[in-house]
Amino acid sequence: MIPSFFEAHMNQQTFVDRPGDEERAASARIAAAGKLLRGDKSEAPDDFAKLLFGRGDPEDLIGYEAKELAALASAAWSFLAVRKPGAPKIRFQPAPDGEHLKSISVLEIVNDDMPFLVDSVMGELTEHGLAARMIVHPILEIERDKAGKLKAAPKAEASSGKDAVRESFIHIHVSRVDDLDRCAEIVEALELVLEQVRRAVADWRQMLGRMGGVVKELQANPPPLPVDDIAEAIQFLEWLAADNFTLFGVGDYAFKGQELCPVKKTGLGILRDNEIAVFTRDGQAVTITPEIRSFFDEPKTLIVTKANVRSRVHRRTHLDYIGVKRFSPDGEVVGEFRILGLFTSTAYTRSTRSIPYLRRKVDAVLRRAGFESESHSGKALVNVLEGYPRDELFQIDEDTLYAFATAITQLEERPRVRVLSRLDRFKRFVSTLVYVPRERYSSEVRTRIGAYLAQVYQGEVAAFYPFFPEGPLTRVHFIIRRTGGAAKVDRAVLEENVGAIIRTWADALGASFWPLTNRARPRRC
Repeated sequence: MIPSFFEAHMNQQTFVDRPGDEERAASARIAAAGKLLRGDKSEAPDDFAKLLFGRGDPEDLIGYEAKELAALASAAWSFLAVRKPGAPKIRFQPAPDGEHLKSISVLEIVNDDMPFLVDSVMGELTEHGLAARMIVHPILEIERDKAGKLKAAPKAEASSGKDAVRESFIHIHVSRVDDLDRCAEIVEALELVLEQVRRAVADWRQMLGRMGGVVKELQANPPPLPVDDIAEAIQFLEWLAADNFTLFGVGDYAFKGQELCPVKKTGLGILRDNEIAVFTRDGQAVTITPEIRSFFDEPKTLIVTKANVRSRVHRRTHLDYIGVKRFSPDGEVVGEFRILGLFTSTAYTRSTRSIPYLRRKVDAVLRRAGFESESHSGKALVNVLEGYPRDELFQIDEDTLYAFATAITQLEERPRVRVLSRLDRFKRFVSTLVYVPRERYSSEVRTRIGAYLAQVYQGEVAAFYPFFPEGPLTRVHFIIRRTGGAAKVDRAVLEENVGAIIRTWADALGASFWPLTNRARPRRC
């Protein structure tokens, strides 16, 4: 029987109201947990359960009984009660007894409030194969004595006053971990993560100041490089400082013979101890290679590329590395000013024509193509460049970008399989753009193509980024981390083998019958 409009509307309304029911149920359990804390004469204040869980996801909270929330709150209060200022306090252990708690472990972290805490912690848990079942993160206004003991109950909402001491309390539930050695390993890794977060945040203003100093030096004492290149480098550094780049570390490096070595006491942020290996080869940290040396011989002010190491702060992705050449008074290259961090979202969403460093590269390709900007071909090429993977656009050289962009533009007229591979100038990875018909694309196809590329380049798939532009093709950007083997493979070979991967049984059947049908077809005079 077909439901009436009124019945359908009522069913929809019931579904919409369900989240409200969850919120009421969660609030009731939190309130009941507070009463249980009072009844059990716990040291925790009556409102601590609400303070801890009040902003948690109701869907997660209603999975626990009130007595279980009370047990969690009581244990959390004992953990919060004492903490030495200036350092994180971490506890990772199986949850207290309870029907719904027996399958989980609880991670708790008390720390000075600062940016990047939750996402950095979650990134580390993911590295260890742990997914959050519940997460709450109240920011507390805390008053402690010199020994780190609480002098009063924390306030329900952190004050915005300048003198307020704000502490972050991260409380996360994950699948139960009974292995004590594994728990200790995770805590140790989190301590390293939080130390890097602290350094990056604490040194942020100093790092901005150092970048400003490099800009002033380039302006006051221009190096023996093309004037337009220096000007573009200055504008790019200023653009980075204008909230377009999240700074994690900076430092000076100088040549000692053929080695590029950190200058003592110049590192800030995650480069304070100069332990971050920007470049590695065969798993070993290196300071200089022939490819790196070639950069210092080029008439360019700076370089933008990816570091080998992945960020532990904020996002788990390879760090963006910017090297600015340093010169002696007589014009000799003596080292570099190194910048590590991550581009912010604006670097990926704004037009390439508005971003220093990229705009020169893009304009050079457009001039070289010779299309009128308002012509169909000119607009198509601009669209390709605007949609080009932005991280790749920062790293690719102008010649390769021109060749790849024109090859992609041709796909509009004749869609087909296309495989465009670029070897990183430091020979660490291969960046490959693969275009395949959308109706043939699937996660299985993507996995098979990635496995093929990893095999042919004797490496492993470090990352992949599917993209679905308008039109009949799907693009996947593969990053293959090299472990050796051939650095270059003929494009025709790559495209033939990727074509074979996406070819269906029906395609193969049609191809096998085509010669027969072709011979049987009568000829026309």
